[in-house]
Amino acid sequence: FKIGFKREEELILKAINFSTPRKYDLLSDSYYGDGGFEDGTYLIPHPRELADRYGRRRALSYYCNYVKPVVNAHVNPIFKTTPTRDVKSGNYYEDFLENVDGKNTKMTTFMKRVAKQAKLNGVMFVVVDAPNIDIGTTVTKALVKEKRLYPYLYTLHPKCIKDYVLDKFGNLEYIEYSIEKVELIGTDKSTTTQTWKWTRTNWSKEDSNGKVSGENNIGIIPIIPIYGALCEDGELIPQSEIYPIAKTNYALFNACSELRERNRNQAFSILTFPVLEGDTGGMEDINVGSSDMLVYETGSQKPEFITPDAEPSDMLKSEITMMIQEIYRMASLQLVTGIQTQASGISKEWDNLQLYQTVGEFADNLLECERKIAEIFGKYVTENVSVIISYNKQFGIADPTETLNMATQALALNVCPEYNFEIKRKLIRDTLKDVDDVVVDKVLDNLDTDGNARNPIGIDPTVLSYRSRS
Repeated sequence: FKIGFKREEELILKAINFSTPRKYDLLSDSYYGDGGFEDGTYLIPHPRELADRYGRRRALSYYCNYVKPVVNAHVNPIFKTTPTRDVKSGNYYEDFLENVDGKNTKMTTFMKRVAKQAKLNGVMFVVVDAPNIDIGTTVTKALVKEKRLYPYLYTLHPKCIKDYVLDKFGNLEYIEYSIEKVELIGTDKSTTTQTWKWTRTNWSKEDSNGKVSGENNIGIIPIIPIYGALCEDGELIPQSEIYPIAKTNYALFNACSELRERNRNQAFSILTFPVLEGDTGGMEDINVGSSDMLVYETGSQKPEFITPDAEPSDMLKSEITMMIQEIYRMASLQLVTGIQTQASGISKEWDNLQLYQTVGEFADNLLECERKIAEIFGKYVTENVSVIISYNKQFGIADPTETLNMATQALALNVCPEYNFEIKRKLIRDTLKDVDDVVVDKVLDNLDTDGNARNPIGIDPTVLSYRSRS
């Protein structure tokens, strides 16, 4: 009775402690490999699995991370080369690009971090806020730069959003969100929850210290969503396209553990040793295992090894392979970084086209976000900010020789002076992609001051085209 009661108690406690992970927790844990994947609590116990066996299986669990390489494969190609930002007007915007958050984070670094989170979670929000300036303070350009009084950025996770209203065009009319603020009071750390509410005309902030509010002088809500993929109009927080992949990786984590457990318990052959009836004296203490033998009474059989059937393990391995293939199929990476299969050149081109289109659409989202950041920045500092932004759109592996040939042919056509100038700028960035950004900037500055920068080159494009094929 005691044994049965203990077994039932362990199973009940285990059932109470086990729960399905929340969506955003699962997405984060899947990317970083922590949480339930790190301590094994994402393993689903078998119906009759005792607590000690379940604990041992958790201790032996391992996590094969497929979410992180999938997310990175959709983000890293965009930042293969540093995005270019040519500031035409704006007194503080160049300084802002070097320090967008008050922590000396450059815009490119900030956008890449946001891009990974947006791709992972389906959407991330960039808040463009400005520091409070005391009434009566004489604001000069020197003071603005010294004290960093121009706007700054911070990110907002979709799980922080409590409520929102969109107009008929899909623009924000109202949003409410909560964030945690950590402050140091003397030597004590204090964590408070701030609840912010924004409309196009007003804002308010409420925490343990009370409520403050004010007028939204810029006329728009300074919160910009970055979507990980195209979504329906009027949908502020869409489902993440990575979530099905994270769920599959969750199932894969359990399948790998189940395969490991079966192999550990049954992979070793057992020696069976027949003896005559009644001739088993002294063999009571023999343990069944790979280092001992199983004795049974019979007179005519020969000793031999018995091995568990491999079919259940093969079934699990087949399921694991199928899930890995499905992960890469959902990510449009089956012929790029996933399990390689025999395919025609046309099939590979179609797969690459699908991947590049997905990455390209995401790059457009990032570009649009930067344009809105510049617009809101200008409204805060009451000046027109004009900046030309360009993100990489060549996501494949570029051959430097082919790049030079194409640029040379383009310059030989002499479409117009500005075209020649932009081709040379692009050529510098593409061929010096492994060189430090400071050096590339110096080369671009030299091109800007070169009187021949907008001139073509005197080469017959038909001759060059013939040479490039030889």
